[in-house]
Amino acid sequence: MEPKNDVPRILPDQPYWIDQRLVTVRHNQFAWRAEPPESREEWEERKTFTQAQVALAAGLAPMPEVRPLNPKIWGTLRHEGCIIQKVRFESMPGLEVTGNLFLPERLQSKAPGILCPHGHWQHGRVENIERGSVPMRCLMLARLGFVVFVYDMVGYNDNNQILHRWPNQILREAALSGAGLFGLQTWNSLRSLDFLCAHPQVDPERIGCTGASGGGSQTWTLAVLDERIKVIAPVCMLSSHFQGGCQCEEGPLLRLNGVTSFDILCACAPRPLFLPSVTQDWTNLNPRYENEALRQVYALFNAEDALGGFHADAPHNYNQNTREHIYPWFTHWLLNQSIKTTISEDKIVVPTPAMLLHTENPSPPTEETTRAALEKITAHLCAPALQELQTKKDFKDFRDERVTLLGEILNNDLELADIAVRVTCPSWEIPNATVAGRLISRREIGDIIPGIYVKPHQASDDSTACLLLAENGKSDFLPGGRYANILNVIIEKKCRALAIDLMGSGETADMPAKAPRFEEDPTFFAFNPSLFSMRVQDVLTALALLKEEGETRVVVIAGGEAARAALCALALAEPVRAIALDLDGVGDDVEGWLKPLSFQPMIFKNGGLKGALTILAPKLLGLFNAPTDLAQYATSLYTNAKRPQSLLINNDNFTKLVSQLIAL
Repeated sequence: MEPKNDVPRILPDQPYWIDQRLVTVRHNQFAWRAEPPESREEWEERKTFTQAQVALAAGLAPMPEVRPLNPKIWGTLRHEGCIIQKVRFESMPGLEVTGNLFLPERLQSKAPGILCPHGHWQHGRVENIERGSVPMRCLMLARLGFVVFVYDMVGYNDNNQILHRWPNQILREAALSGAGLFGLQTWNSLRSLDFLCAHPQVDPERIGCTGASGGGSQTWTLAVLDERIKVIAPVCMLSSHFQGGCQCEEGPLLRLNGVTSFDILCACAPRPLFLPSVTQDWTNLNPRYENEALRQVYALFNAEDALGGFHADAPHNYNQNTREHIYPWFTHWLLNQSIKTTISEDKIVVPTPAMLLHTENPSPPTEETTRAALEKITAHLCAPALQELQTKKDFKDFRDERVTLLGEILNNDLELADIAVRVTCPSWEIPNATVAGRLISRREIGDIIPGIYVKPHQASDDSTACLLLAENGKSDFLPGGRYANILNVIIEKKCRALAIDLMGSGETADMPAKAPRFEEDPTFFAFNPSLFSMRVQDVLTALALLKEEGETRVVVIAGGEAARAALCALALAEPVRAIALDLDGVGDDVEGWLKPLSFQPMIFKNGGLKGALTILAPKLLGLFNAPTDLAQYATSLYTNAKRPQSLLINNDNFTKLVSQLIAL
C-alpha cells in the first residue's frame, strides 16, 4: 500500500485569496489614461519601448527576411484625369498584397505618395457609400497631385488567400510562430510602403498615410514602425477607452504593458497628424481629452501647428465632409501649399468595382486556404530562429540576443527584490525532516505561490538548496507523491528544499477556472498575459527568494509540464548550480505548446524549448525521459560547446540522475 499523501492546506480558504494576476483582466474597451510624457527624454524612452512592443506583437522581432517584391502591374485605365492600375505582389511566402495604384495623368516631376489602408468597410477598397468612399478618396488625392496606393486588408476582395477572422484553433496555432492578422497586415503595409517608395514617379521623402477605423489603426501602426511616413491622418479611431476590436488591430502581447493607441501616436510626434473624430463612436472625447494630451506632446517639440483635426456630430465615417478636411492637410505638408480648412471634392465619376478589382468575383478565402498560406508564413517568420539553432556557431551572441527576446515574449519581472514570505502556515514532521508551509508573493502584485520548505533535521546552513517543481505541484514530492523518492534523496544528502505550486497546479489548480478570463476572445492575449508566463514568473520569483535568503548553491528539479516552465525561466534567470528535468510528455511541437497551461504566443520566434536550451548551454543539466529530438539536440549543443560532460541524459532512473547532480 502506498503511503498516504496527506498535505495540510497552505492557502487560506477565503475567496479573496486568489492570485490577482488572474483577476486583473483587460480588454479592448478598458479605459486607460492618456498620459503625455513630461520631457523629451521621457518621450524618447516611451517611443523606443512602444516601437519595440508593436514590432514584437506584429511578429517582426526579429525582422523576417525582406525579399524582392517583383510587383505585377497591369490593367492601366485612364479615368477623370488619372491613371488607375492594378497591382499584385508577394510580401512574404504565402502572403500577397493586392490593390490599385492611382496616379495623376500628367506628372512633370516626382510626386508625393499616399498609402490608403481601407478599414472594415463591407466591400473594402471598393466601398463607395455616403459614409465612406475609398475610391473617391484615392481619385481626389491623385487629382490633387499624389500617387496613391490603396491595398486590400487580408481576406478582403482580391486578397483572398487568408480569412480576415480566424477560428480560435487557427489563431492559437499561428500565434505560437508570431503569425496573426495584426502582424500580417502590418507587414503588408510595410511592404506596400516599400513598393510606393520604389515607384519611379514617387518622391520617397514625401509619403503620407490615411485610413478610417481599422485603416486608422493600420495608419499609426505603420507610422510608428517606419519613419518614411511623414504625414498621417487616422480617421475616427483614436480613443483611450477603445483600442480596436478586430484581430487585425490587436496582436498578441501588444497591450501587455499598457501600450495604447495614444502611446503609439505619441511616438509618431512631431510628424504632422490630423485627427477627425465624431460624437457617435469611441472618438467622442477626442477634443477635450486625447487631443489635448497630444497637444502637450507636440508642445515638447514646439510643433503644435503639426497637430490638426476636427470634431463632427456624426456617426463613424470617412465621408465627404471628412475627406474635404483631410485633403488640404496633405497638400499643405506634402505639396507645400497654403493651409486651408477644406478642399471641395470635384464633380467626378467614382470608378466602379469592376474597374478596380483584379477579377470580377474573387472567390472568398476558406479555412483550408488559410492553413495552406499560414504554413508558408510561419516557416518564414521562424526561419531566423531555426537558422541560428542549426548553426549555433557563437553561443554567447545567441544568448545575448535571444535572452532579450525571450524576456520580451514572456514579459516577466526579472528585477525582483523584497519578496513577501508568510510563514504563519501549518508545519509538520516527515521522516528525518520538518516541513513548513510558505506563501510567497511579490509586494504590490498580489500573486500567490503556495509552497513548502523542507529542512532535514541534520541540514547545515551551507548545504545545497533545491527548488522543486512538478506538474501537480508540491504534493508530488511528499510521501505518496510521484517524486517522493527524490525528496528522500534530498533529505539523505542533508539538503534543504523549497517546493512550490506553479500557477494552475496544486492549491492553485482551480484558480484559472474561477477567474474572469475569457481566452476565447480573439484579442484576449493582446491585453492579458498567458498562464504559462505566470508559471515562468513563479519560478523566477522562487529563485529570487532563495537568493534573498542567501542561497548560493541551488539545484532546480522539475518534472512534466513544470519542466517546460522551468526551462524557459532558467534561460532568463541567473545561473543555478545544476538543473534536472523530467521531460516525460513535454513536446517542443505545436500540440505541446497549445496546452492551456503551456500556451505562449511568439514562443517559436525564439526557437521554443530548443531556443531555451541553447541559451542555457553549457550549464550543468540532466535530462530524463526527454523526447528524442530534444535529447539529440541537447547532445549536439553540448558537444559543439565543448562541454559534453555538463550534460547528463538518463532515461532509466530520475532519482539517480538527481542524486548525481546534487553530488557534483
